[in-house]
Amino acid sequence: MPWPPAGLTVHLGALFGRSHLRRRDGHPIVGPEVTRVTCCQQSDWTESMDDSSTVGAPAFVTEPVSPHVTRIRGPYDAHMYLVTGDERALLIDTGYGVGDLAALVASLTDLPLTVVLTHGHVDHAFGASQFPDVRMHPADLPVLAEHRLKSRQVHADAAATHGHPVFLAPEVDPSRITPLHTGERLELGGLSVAVLAAPGHTPGSLALLVEEERVLITGDVANQFTFLFLPESSTVTDYLAALLDLNASTTGAYDRVLISHGAGEIAPTVLEDLLALGRRVLAGTDDGVPFHFEDVDARIARAVTPATDDGPPADDAPNLVYDPQRL
Repeated sequence: MPWPPAGLTVHLGALFGRSHLRRRDGHPIVGPEVTRVTCCQQSDWTESMDDSSTVGAPAFVTEPVSPHVTRIRGPYDAHMYLVTGDERALLIDTGYGVGDLAALVASLTDLPLTVVLTHGHVDHAFGASQFPDVRMHPADLPVLAEHRLKSRQVHADAAATHGHPVFLAPEVDPSRITPLHTGERLELGGLSVAVLAAPGHTPGSLALLVEEERVLITGDVANQFTFLFLPESSTVTDYLAALLDLNASTTGAYDRVLISHGAGEIAPTVLEDLLALGRRVLAGTDDGVPFHFEDVDARIARAVTPATDDGPPADDAPNLVYDPQRL
């Protein structure tokens, strides 16, 4: 099936291609360390996770990242992270709301759960209605409200594509989201998670530092194809200022960086790499490869070669996609 599926052109991770569950060496991520859980009720619905050209019934795949952090790979290349302490658990992001994420999380932990949304985009926030305690930076509430229409489009497509009743989370009610501000700390019992400002991709984007695990989770603010050209994105100059602050506040505090799309992890030098790349953009010395998305003519700062015609970049090195009119 070509990617993105019909009706999913709103998918903010669409440029990463099909269901993308392979290691960097090309081998499929299927084995004893990976759990595959079909999102819906009928056990005979399966997704061919071994074949990245096949998209069947939407499924979740879980894989341990560290002793207390589990990656949940959701439908349509949206990753979430479950952090478990001794007393509480934290779910970071909730995907599109396609598939019963709450049931999956309940199968992984019975601890009291808090949900934090790194930002309000359709591929991160729209399973949130399944959970009672959901928090997000208030600056992204307008983004979430804007993406409600996109969520309806994704859900309609999922229902039409799979040919069976697919579990779709109820629409998110922004009034039920608790404001979360930078500088707050989430205490899970033996684990502390620091809430860090990371605006740029969206005004209220957050990064989360799991201190004892030395893991930084950046959402979409720093990855292998960082979108910085959306209407809600900042200028490149403002993004670099925010990134400089984030880098200064976390230097020496982490060894790994987890992201929300593609491979799920990126080089721990990603913040420094993006700062250097952004400075090239401002100096006019970047590659400036044309990139068209929806109604925006953007530029890719560092030239990459796709692994396939419609697949992910052939490398997972940090990159920026920006609007040349908004430097």
